[in-house]
Amino acid sequence: MGQAGGIQVSSGTEAILVPVLNEAGVIGSFLDELAPHARTRRVYLLDSGSADATVAEARDAARRHAIALTVLPCPPGLASSIRCGVERSSEDRVAVIDGDGQHDPCVLDALFAALAKGCDVAVASRHVPGASTAADWPRGRRLVSVALLWVMRCAVRRHGVRDAASGCFALRRAAWERSHRFQTGGYKFLLDFLTASPRLRVAEVPVTFRARQAGRSKMALPVLWEFLVSIVRAVLRGRVPRRWISFGGVGALGMLLDASLMWLLHGALGIGFAWARPVPILFGMTQNYFLNNALTFRDRRRRGGGGLTRGWALSALGNACGALVNWGVSVGVYSLGAPWLVALGGGVAAGAVVNYMVARDIVWRVRASR
Repeated sequence: MGQAGGIQVSSGTEAILVPVLNEAGVIGSFLDELAPHARTRRVYLLDSGSADATVAEARDAARRHAIALTVLPCPPGLASSIRCGVERSSEDRVAVIDGDGQHDPCVLDALFAALAKGCDVAVASRHVPGASTAADWPRGRRLVSVALLWVMRCAVRRHGVRDAASGCFALRRAAWERSHRFQTGGYKFLLDFLTASPRLRVAEVPVTFRARQAGRSKMALPVLWEFLVSIVRAVLRGRVPRRWISFGGVGALGMLLDASLMWLLHGALGIGFAWARPVPILFGMTQNYFLNNALTFRDRRRRGGGGLTRGWALSALGNACGALVNWGVSVGVYSLGAPWLVALGGGVAAGAVVNYMVARDIVWRVRASR
């Protein structure tokens, strides 16, 4: 017998992880459908703080079908929830399947069979022969999905995975133990895991991807942003920290706003360059602050009028320091005889580092618990 997070389980067994968040009205029928595939497997309900009757409904269904169900309170974020479930279980093979009914539970047997044949990871794929997608899937979502999957396929081409965004997959405990030290994003656990694990034997099995049975999508702006950050990090082979990528992305949006306002004030309205500069700088800096508060440092975000105002003032001070460092480094590098473009790049890079350090250690610092 083994123990994980206070849960006594048997080694050499299989487990099913079901991440949920406010799935009342669908989780019961999902477990009804899952029951034939859970007879010899433990089911972990990964609850990220449901405010409805999700847990009670799941327990009722488990009692009806004699399912070995364990409810695990998990942190917010789909990927973080799955990571919690993998870490707190100890079965040799674990599969993940969404609790909203979009995946046909029949695919679980095929996933575990692929692991039994020696694969480290088995993916329920929408893009292999035999797979199908619900006819009533929104056309816009299909187009976005195809575009993003093409980028992800390029990012994880060393594994040859066609559907790295799948929310249904299975993995061996041994593969997890080799690669568990990696940063988890907020949405696609599988993409992060494949990025961090260069040596994996991966198989894909076809899945029937259905329309959501009830509830609504959890794809809010912060989740979508985390997803995009995961894709960029995968393209960069996991060599750049997630916060760096997010901070840089927000900075790029700030530069776009800055340039747009300068075109309007200086180019279109004819206001002098020196007089026009303060407004775009102020707007760009303010946009960056609120986006970083909502996205890059969401886990430390400032709340309330006073907290937001103090944070903005600290961020403005940090940007001023970064601008000063940018100026000093670029001038210093240029004075050494470097081309102006090299000097400019060095100054921008140095200023960005200072801005990030101020943001991380001052504006959104982690406050020590008592």
